[in-house]
Amino acid sequence: MTIPGKDPRLIPYGSTNLGTPLELVDSLTVPNPLFFVRSNGPTPVIDPDDWRLSVRGLVDRHLSLSLSDLRELPGRTITAFVECAGNGRSRFTPVTEGTTWRNDAVGNATWTGTSLRHVLDRAGIRDGAVEVVSQGADLADMQRGLPIGLAMDLDVLLVWEMNGEPLTATHGGPVRLLVPRWGGIASTKWLASLEIVDRPFVGQYQGELYVLISERGERLLPIREMPVKSIIATPVDSARLPAGRQTVAGFAWSGYGGIARVDVSVDGGATWNAAEIIERAGPLSWVRFALDWDAEQGEARLQARATDERGLTQPAVARWNEKGYQMNAIQEVLICVD
Repeated sequence: MTIPGKDPRLIPYGSTNLGTPLELVDSLTVPNPLFFVRSNGPTPVIDPDDWRLSVRGLVDRHLSLSLSDLRELPGRTITAFVECAGNGRSRFTPVTEGTTWRNDAVGNATWTGTSLRHVLDRAGIRDGAVEVVSQGADLADMQRGLPIGLAMDLDVLLVWEMNGEPLTATHGGPVRLLVPRWGGIASTKWLASLEIVDRPFVGQYQGELYVLISERGERLLPIREMPVKSIIATPVDSARLPAGRQTVAGFAWSGYGGIARVDVSVDGGATWNAAEIIERAGPLSWVRFALDWDAEQGEARLQARATDERGLTQPAVARWNEKGYQMNAIQEVLICVD
């Protein structure tokens, strides 16, 4: 599969999805050619000059905004991770349904746009408003509801730039919604309209597909904040390394707060050492971590365990669910030291 502008080393999943091998990323933000791609339907190609955002529902004024109109509103730039709810799904046992992502459906970028709040303020939210329903241009039922309180958070953006470049169609351009910390499905791509409604929204991509379902078929919770997690990017699984000074490095993030610490084990969790956080960009971003160690001959079982500012720590085993969402169990990388 070939997508214009994308690095050929990305991992294809079907005809529309690409995963990012994290060992290719050596910076805090993922370069656009390396950033993972997740699409539920066809990719619309929309001329930025023709794009319009409709705002309707419980508002004082119905709006039809162009990209130029958005650019006249106060700008905002944040660095934030985006993670597909099914990232790491292939690590669940037994196997679950859905795209068999490894640890490659996550990325961190610098996003520029305007706060959704500025658009809502211009429209004038009426009493009784409960959620803002976003509509994507890819599928008729690509709709998501966002609680009005969160929608007014200044970090919830209408984005037109990614890492300083115009947002491409592949990533939802010309304008997408960005809801930091939540599963990527909340960040509606190819944004077409917003409707303010007086009740919690339930639709195909909110009440059916992106819900935690237990082993007994119970519908537990919709996907919202992504749990605390870390991934070892280097060395990769099954690597062979020479004895001596080596480095374990990777990324950690949480939808509940900034990362406070990352501990690394080289002996399968028997002992732990605090890794150095070598780069960070605020609580919405992932961090880069690294630990130097003296590798001795034999097999080494590398693990990383992240803890966020709320004190939430990665579990040894993630909660199994029917659709394989929110895999955040401690990862183990097996290597051989010669």
